Amino acid sequence: NGRIQAFDAVTLDSLWLFTDSNGGQPNCPIVYHDGYIYTGFWKSETGDASFVCVSATDEDPDVGNETKYASWRYVSKGGFYWAGAYVCGDYVLVGTDDGKSGYTSKTANVLLLDPMSGKLLDSMTGFAGDIRSTICYDEATNAFYFDSKGSYFYRVRVQKDTDGAWRLTDRAELPIGG
Repeated sequence: NGRIQAFDAVTLDSLWLFTDSNGGQPNCPIVYHDGYIYTGFWKSETGDASFVCVSATDEDPDVGNETKYASWRYVSKGGFYWAGAYVCGDYVLVGTDDGKSGYTSKTANVLLLDPMSGKLLDSMTGFAGDIRSTICYDEATNAFYFDSKGSYFYRVRVQKDTDGAWRLTDRAELPIGG
């Protein structure tokens, strides 16, 4: 039902609960960065679901079921299923489901979001099938890698424009097993 619960690592006492207003399954990896957690939800192949940023701080230590609210939410058709994000101080990079049934539509997206506001900085579309993997960064190639349910392996890069804006660039794809 769109819930995430935080626990004390030593005592396993509940600290807080977050329930996304869109509901859905919280089945994406949870990424922690600089006091916040980032994760996605999924409701169906074609339904709207959220990717959220939630403060990890326990604001009221005396209340074990403290209600948490999203610092921001980005809603996407198809949502986020097993979509692990890459998070740094400058941006969040995450893949979406494609919003359709099957494996062949080329409507999945890679989103570049501001980590503090959730503002869409840039996006790329046209990825075959749902992007259902964690996006991984390789420092040696300065590139991000992921695969899709449509049997493709992808590479993208993120670069800062001369105006200081972050952009997705240099997309490459390779059919898996083909």
